[in-house]
Order: sequence, then C-alpha cells, then structure tokens
Amino acid sequence: MSETPLPHPISDAPDDRAGVADIRARKRSHTGQNRAVSAFAPGQAAAARSEPALAPVPSGDEQSFVSALRTAGIASELSETELARLLPRLQASNAYTRRIELLSAYYEAGGDALAAQRRQATDRWYLFRAPDRLNAAQLLSGLLNVVPELSGAELERVGGQDGTLVLRVGDDVCALEDEREEEPGLVTVSVCDLVRAINVLLDRRLVRARMVGLIGDGEREAYVGLPSVTAAIALSSADYLAAIDAEALLDLTGW
Repeated sequence: MSETPLPHPISDAPDDRAGVADIRARKRSHTGQNRAVSAFAPGQAAAARSEPALAPVPSGDEQSFVSALRTAGIASELSETELARLLPRLQASNAYTRRIELLSAYYEAGGDALAAQRRQATDRWYLFRAPDRLNAAQLLSGLLNVVPELSGAELERVGGQDGTLVLRVGDDVCALEDEREEEPGLVTVSVCDLVRAINVLLDRRLVRARMVGLIGDGEREAYVGLPSVTAAIALSSADYLAAIDAEALLDLTGW
C-alpha cells in the first residue's frame, strides 16, 4: 500500500551561514516573559493531524479461515477486498466469535438484499441465535429457507401423542434422536439433530450437498452447506467445524 508523503517541515532555525555573533544575539534577545512553544514545527504539527488512520489488517487466523472456506467451495465472494471492508465491523477478540461475526457481515452483504439472498442461498447459510428462543417449527422453517429441495417438510409424531418425533417430506421420514423434555410440557430438539435429519432426507432426495455446523460461540450456531465429504473433512481437520471427529461428521452428514 502506498504511503502519503509527509510535507517538508518548515524550519525557523537560523541559517547555517549566519554569523556566530548574530546567533548569540538572537539567543540573548527576550521580552522578559516565558512563552510556551510547540515541540513540533508548524509543518510537522499539520502532518500529525492529517495523517490517515491505518486500515485494519486481517490476522493470520482470519486469512487461513477465509482461504479454507473458499477452498471448500463456499464464501466465493469473500475476496481480500471484501475482507478488508468487513474487518472494521468485527468487535470480538475471541476467535470463534470473530469468525461468526465475519460470516454474518459477509452474508448480510452490507444491506444489499439481492446480494445477501444470493450469498445465503448459494452457501445454504443459516445462523441460529439462542436468545431468539425459537420453537422447533420456527427453527425448521428457517432451515428450509436454504434447503429448497425439502420444501414442505414437517415435524410430526408417529405412534400417538407420546410417539417418536420425525421429520417428514412426502414418503420420506427421519426420526429425531435428541428430543428432550427439559420440564413438564416443554420438549426441545437440538439444532444439530434437526440438521442431521435434514441431511438424511437430502440423501434420500439424491442431493449431494450437506449442512454442517461451524464452531459456535455459546449463543450462536452457524451452518453452511458443503458440496462434498472432502470439503467437510478439510474444514474439520482445520478445527473449523463443530463435529469433533470424522465419525461425528459422517453421522451428521450421512455421506
């Protein structure tokens, strides 16, 4: 990056050719009062005020993260220029939170609705926020926005009111394994388990892409669609995915 040259400082120092006597005379000359003066010459002070702030630089972790995502076939528009534009929006110091902030900003596309829709649909981006307190039906609705192949999928009970909760689309069903009753009348399902069921049904529909979760920050879980098991294993090996090992990854994706 080119640097703006500083203006040449204006000096009011005596000319080198001036006589010694003349210099001493200037030093002895005074008004009888002390006067505060700037430590900077006028030109130097102006330069200090006008020097532009340095643009934020991505950390090595952020550069590696973005490179890994693009190699895996997602975030294709997250160029170096786009990354530099998004960096000022990142507030967190925790690496996991910064990654989620970075992707959230990227998929919002600076408020450009068409670009945001394109990016989210292309990469099947879904961000779950725990404070939103979504119920299972609302969670499913959000996920189906980025999995149009399963349009019309619904949650239902098989075997009566206390039967197994399943995700159904047409004749294809997949049971949810992580249903829990945290208190009387309050039954919950995990986002990860619902994503697993979606992946099973994607496989039944012969869709190669699978949803995977990035490492969250305790309040948010980010999911994207990957095109292949190779891409998923590469991100998992780099410790960017929530799946702790290859077995957990394959169980989630169904590849």
